Amino acid sequence: MKLLPDRPSIDFLRKEAKDLLVVLRDSRPDTSLAEAQRALAAEYGVRDWPALKAEVERRVADVPAAPDGLVDELAEVFGLGTVTAPAKPVMFTAMGRCWDFTTDRGRWLAVTVYDWITNEQADLGARLRDAAAAVGVAAPAPARSPQGRLVEDVRGEKWRVHEWLEVGPAPVLPVGKALARRAGALFGTLHALEVPSEDPVHGYLTYRRSGEEWQQLLGRAWAAGKPWAEQLDERLPTFLELQSIEFAVRGSLMLCNRNLIPGHVRQGSGGALIVTEWDFAGSLTPELELGSALTHWVMRPEVNVKGVVAFREGYGEVRKWPELQPDSFAVAISGWLNWAYNALCEAIDPEDVDHAVFAEREAVGVLERPMTRRGLEQLLEV
Repeated sequence: MKLLPDRPSIDFLRKEAKDLLVVLRDSRPDTSLAEAQRALAAEYGVRDWPALKAEVERRVADVPAAPDGLVDELAEVFGLGTVTAPAKPVMFTAMGRCWDFTTDRGRWLAVTVYDWITNEQADLGARLRDAAAAVGVAAPAPARSPQGRLVEDVRGEKWRVHEWLEVGPAPVLPVGKALARRAGALFGTLHALEVPSEDPVHGYLTYRRSGEEWQQLLGRAWAAGKPWAEQLDERLPTFLELQSIEFAVRGSLMLCNRNLIPGHVRQGSGGALIVTEWDFAGSLTPELELGSALTHWVMRPEVNVKGVVAFREGYGEVRKWPELQPDSFAVAISGWLNWAYNALCEAIDPEDVDHAVFAEREAVGVLERPMTRRGLEQLLEV
């Protein structure tokens, strides 16, 4: 699901819809602007264009304010000087709200991170980020605290801070051929680094829940009166069919970004792609990361045939495209199913109002446009 910023602009969304129209007409020349607007609204997790406009108006009228003294504490902990202007909200993500703030030493973006992202994990991501930056991959520079840490605890949460970069929006799906080619080249560039990694693949990307666990989740959804409980019941066979593709590792592991999704990329000057997230870095094979990448970049909302071809061509400009097999999607399957399960759990029992809104939209999204075995087979056919 594409995320709306905390201070959205309807004029910007109109431009996004027109850009999306160009991409949609590449495969369906008779696509109307109204259809493009509706498709864009779906990407933002709402039912149609009027609902998207209403959401923009709601957010403009109710802009979040930073808790008193929060950014002053962040600036002090990370040694960034004195805050010179009030903080501005950027957007709410699964990890929490991001804040834009300025000190006498520069402008910064502060983000909360998951509890499992330790300094050791952040350093792993920084290692890959630095190697990528050395060969021209654009990425914001991280701030380290005076103690040399990338992650610091402030008010009971884990925080990261980055230097502010003026960037464009995250890509809208489906992506056009030019953007898909650039994305493929980006993955090829990162894989060509061949940064070694001896750690095993993270358990989140290998763990599969049992049918009984999914049935228990369904029972919780019915008990909570969730309007999508019946839809979850209908989708469970699809989820379990995905799990018939078993996890396997073919070839040597290397250090990969592991979460280089459209939402973690911004478009810079001349269409250059800027990678904003590195904290999920860890061991994968190129085949497993490409299998996951294809499901994010060229499978949603449906298989983007021209995008698949362009993505592969872009990768091939940098590095030989590997042979993909059904089990190349094993990490994609585990990751998607675990994300879906957690989103549904959060929607049933949210942590707070912000998490409730976010999780409810994610829950509807995974149920209305689930990953399917047939969709993965179509990717392989392309």
